[in-house]
Amino acid sequence: MRNEGVGCNSNTLASVISSCGSLEDEMLGLQVLGHIMKAGLENENVIVGNSLVTLYCKSGLMTEARKVFQTLPRRDEVTWNALIGGHADNEEAEKAIEAFKLMRKRDGIRLDQFGISECLAATAQLAVLEEGQQLHGLAVKLGLDSDPFVANATMDMYGKCGEIEDALRTIGQPIDRSRLSWNILISSFAKHGHFEKAIKTFHEMQELGVKPDQVTFVSLLSACSHGGLVEEGLRYYYSMTKEFNIPPRIAHCVCMIDLLGRSGRLTEAETFIKEMPIPPSDFVWRSLLAACKVHGNPELGRKAAENLIALDPSDDSAYVLYSNVCSTSGRWGDAENVRSQMGSRKVQKQPACSWVKLKNQVSSFGVGDNSHPQSPEIYKKLDELKKRIIEAGYVPDTSYALQDTDEEQKEHNLWNHSERLALAFALINTPEGSTLKVFKNLRVCGDCHSVFKFVSGILGRKIILRDAFRFHHFAGGNCSCSDYW
Repeated sequence: MRNEGVGCNSNTLASVISSCGSLEDEMLGLQVLGHIMKAGLENENVIVGNSLVTLYCKSGLMTEARKVFQTLPRRDEVTWNALIGGHADNEEAEKAIEAFKLMRKRDGIRLDQFGISECLAATAQLAVLEEGQQLHGLAVKLGLDSDPFVANATMDMYGKCGEIEDALRTIGQPIDRSRLSWNILISSFAKHGHFEKAIKTFHEMQELGVKPDQVTFVSLLSACSHGGLVEEGLRYYYSMTKEFNIPPRIAHCVCMIDLLGRSGRLTEAETFIKEMPIPPSDFVWRSLLAACKVHGNPELGRKAAENLIALDPSDDSAYVLYSNVCSTSGRWGDAENVRSQMGSRKVQKQPACSWVKLKNQVSSFGVGDNSHPQSPEIYKKLDELKKRIIEAGYVPDTSYALQDTDEEQKEHNLWNHSERLALAFALINTPEGSTLKVFKNLRVCGDCHSVFKFVSGILGRKIILRDAFRFHHFAGGNCSCSDYW
């Protein structure tokens, strides 16, 4: 068109931008953006503005998206939805919720299913149940709760906030479910330790004529990995490629390394990496390294750490995990050398943090934290819990104390872990019999996992712990993971 000397108007450019987004051709889209800016058409009309914001968001250029958004002379619900969705898709969940709240204050902006579903996705990322419940209530009030986008986002939100029963209540009848609905259901079952239900759901969707996709298999393989269903996982992986003709992506390969690594089949995991049809990513090496820590294989752990550091020298997890591998194997000198390398390379370790949300107030705790106003009561409660669970048979596993100190100091260090502080705080500030919810940014410590089981048994309290990988449901002295995680 341009070669023929025909000029472009704003509607033409908006269509071209939209096409670039649909084709996921970001480079071409950015070239079109350059033409628009050069021609001064960015504020020509709301359609062009919406297309610009959408493309910037899809390209991950949120700073540019916000700049365009701020300069638009007119914004409609499409503009706001694009920005909210962009924040949610680019892991800026807090900003997505903030933008949604601002949108609600604007006159003339109609709330629709797209804005609500995007904001629900943001609440799911943050696992903020109260905000998610409010959005669900708003959707019901507006008559949008049965919309497929909203229904799926609501189910996903409840699942990621630890409310699996509420998630199940929001899903439609099997015959009415889309593939996305089935995928969310399988993923929710997998995250909450209902591994057999995840597998049963996978077969049920096929019986109803819904074909699984690559997302389905990520959730299915994850369920097999966390449930210790190694042979089933291997069978599903190979059926994915041969029966369903779905080429393996990096997420599937990570699940397989995790599957083999958790079960101690480290040699097979290493062979799998060598035979992968795609180059191994940092997630692959990190999964193998974590398995080496669990099963005490410092030699293979060193290989995994070296490959991980080669991909990203600033990745703190490579140093921390390998240091932990050395510590659990009694190689204290090697562990100290790894920590020294972190210091010399100025790599900062991500600190462990646990938190509890009560009455819309988040209380967070670090290791050995004394900053909370209720710290004296928290540590008093911990001393009380320690005495009671020792009487019930608890024996500390000091292999999870990764410093070269005497046993007494190791036990003391374990009782300073952030998840225990959060648990004690929750016990102090909630009524007896209520379910406790604790969140942690990293994988839960094995000894803390044991403590949570004992506490759930002696106090008769249900405890839900969400760490970086999954939910643990403690009740009656047991955990939904069956001590396999």
